[in-house]
Amino acid sequence: MEKKEISVIIPTWNRAGTIRRSIDSVLAQTYEISEVVIMDDGSTDDTEEVIAAIGDERVHYHRMPENGGASRARNAGVDKAKHEIIAFHDSDDVWEPDKLEKQFACWEEMPEAVMIYCALTYRDPDTGEDMVFPFADIPREKLSGNMTELLLHRNTIDTPTMLLRKETFRQAGGFDPLYPPLEDWEFNLRVSRLGPIGYVDEPLLHSSISEGSLSSSTANYYHARCRIFAAYLPEIQSRGLFDEIAGDILRHAEHDGVLESVKKLMMLHLQEGGRA
Repeated sequence: MEKKEISVIIPTWNRAGTIRRSIDSVLAQTYEISEVVIMDDGSTDDTEEVIAAIGDERVHYHRMPENGGASRARNAGVDKAKHEIIAFHDSDDVWEPDKLEKQFACWEEMPEAVMIYCALTYRDPDTGEDMVFPFADIPREKLSGNMTELLLHRNTIDTPTMLLRKETFRQAGGFDPLYPPLEDWEFNLRVSRLGPIGYVDEPLLHSSISEGSLSSSTANYYHARCRIFAAYLPEIQSRGLFDEIAGDILRHAEHDGVLESVKKLMMLHLQEGGRA
């Protein structure tokens, strides 16, 4: 694959203390960055001043008219992006310097891929242990190629690991704000219908779980998980996966002590077809 110009999109909200490090990890890439699009989702701290102090003409700051969530900010960032190849990053995460270089090398080996992603590391907030995701219990051969069936079971593609064409993003329909905190999971399902997905089996991103983030909310998680289950029910049933996936959701809910609540949520979403 010939050298491509790339726009990196970073949504942010009150991350003045971490966003400089995040942007610096993008600008330090061994693969040349053409543009960094910052979408400020209504920050009330000094995020704008921190970004202005960077003084790099590749960094473009945009403020959303009102706080509308990460999905809307990312979708707006794609509209602002000048280049056909896009990547997403988060304002409290850090890339390894060769992240994009290794992803583009994977894309060159797999030119038919509609998306390239990679592994990441994060620190378990309960144990303090550094973890690698996707987890080792998933057979490596399932982490690339036709991924729809795996993605119906579980998500392995985190947003800041994505590299894809703007055309693919638009064909898939962008991020749906109805699915926080699992909008990346639902988006990945739609992308997987467009073609094979490539994977770099190396942690090239260090992810943070921020205090108060949606990803740490059990209620929001199960609301989105049951909505995805209901919205993709025809595909789940056609593949004979209903009992397996429903059972997996309910087992996790029992482990988290919310089984009865999740049963009600699941029934609600099934009745509403994922629109509840």
